[in-house]
Amino acid sequence: MVIMGIDSSTPQSSVALLKNGRVLDQAEIIENSTPSSQVLRLVDKVLTNSDIGLEDVDGLCLTIGPGSFTGLRVGTSLLKGLILATSKPFVKVDTLEATAFRAMPISNKICAVLDARKKEVYTAFFQPNNGNLERLTPDRAITPDQLCKEVTEPTVFIGNGLNSYEELLASQLGNKFLQVRKVAPFTVAACAARLAETRFEANKCFDLNELNIKYVRKPEAELKSVN
Repeated sequence: MVIMGIDSSTPQSSVALLKNGRVLDQAEIIENSTPSSQVLRLVDKVLTNSDIGLEDVDGLCLTIGPGSFTGLRVGTSLLKGLILATSKPFVKVDTLEATAFRAMPISNKICAVLDARKKEVYTAFFQPNNGNLERLTPDRAITPDQLCKEVTEPTVFIGNGLNSYEELLASQLGNKFLQVRKVAPFTVAACAARLAETRFEANKCFDLNELNIKYVRKPEAELKSVN
């Protein structure tokens, strides 16, 4: 089975190609660049590097948030275009789950944390279980201080939220704050593809109306219109 994973919900958007559990190729864009101008190039790049045509891909997967509102829309539009062109099935993967999977394999509880702006983080807790991830909390947007109050045991933190809040989390949590000793050399898109492969037959979908985004909180434009 060949699966293409696409992530444009995080600043460092990525695309990966997976075949029977093995990552054939993966590519990332430069952080803070414009996803709409580069993600499609990544698709072409991984297909070319793997010597595989789009028609040979069995299915697609997309990280559906939470994350950058603009990036999520870019990814959704791209996936819709690919599905309309190929009639391939797709699987939706939570961005925080794919981020947490980058820390595997470990035994500690994992906290995926992404920068949500406005002094908040998108976060969720997961427990590794026989190579899989068991979700412990829903996706939320909360302050780092609130997050610290929920950590009761040594927990591995991973995600771009550490770029802004690593010092705060480490100072407040002490020995309960753990970082991955060696992050797996897989992009978020590659991890999403690996997760999608394990649940593909059960979760694959052809209906584009099912391609919903997990915003967690309302986009800025909607908040302004309410006010």
